[in-house]
Amino acid sequence: MKIILFDLGNTLEHVVQNKHVLMPDAVELLSAVKDMLDHNGDRPVLSLVSDFPDPAEKYYAILHDLTLDVFFEPLKERVTLSSEVGVMKPDEKIFRAAIDKIQSGLPYQNVLFITEDQEHTIQARRLGMMTIRLKHEEEYAEVDKLIEMVPLIHLFILTSNA
Repeated sequence: MKIILFDLGNTLEHVVQNKHVLMPDAVELLSAVKDMLDHNGDRPVLSLVSDFPDPAEKYYAILHDLTLDVFFEPLKERVTLSSEVGVMKPDEKIFRAAIDKIQSGLPYQNVLFITEDQEHTIQARRLGMMTIRLKHEEEYAEVDKLIEMVPLIHLFILTSNA
């Protein structure tokens, strides 16, 4: 099993004038990834891990308004928030909680984490996860646009970790 963990803020969406707005190509990326198959014909599990201080219902409402909720259902299994775990990224506990909701004990090497945050990327790699970092502002990153991640994610899904 492969899990693709996404950050939400400044990765799949951002706030413009106090309104949550999708990043360009976010829906196209998620649509492409949800239909990918590994060598066994299995699809990856798409999941969100976010630093969010408010109740989960408020987060779910943001996902619904952005039409992203359909990619992460069931939400209680596929969304992990700092407010429910008690720690923020890049603490290992939040990553472990997100993974264990889907498959308890799954090794980090079966997880790809996607974010714009350099510190979170570094820590995720230390844990053994693969990462893809989206360019944010003027920083260096692996990709400039979300849609550029499609072949990298596909390669991860096809790579055996046995």
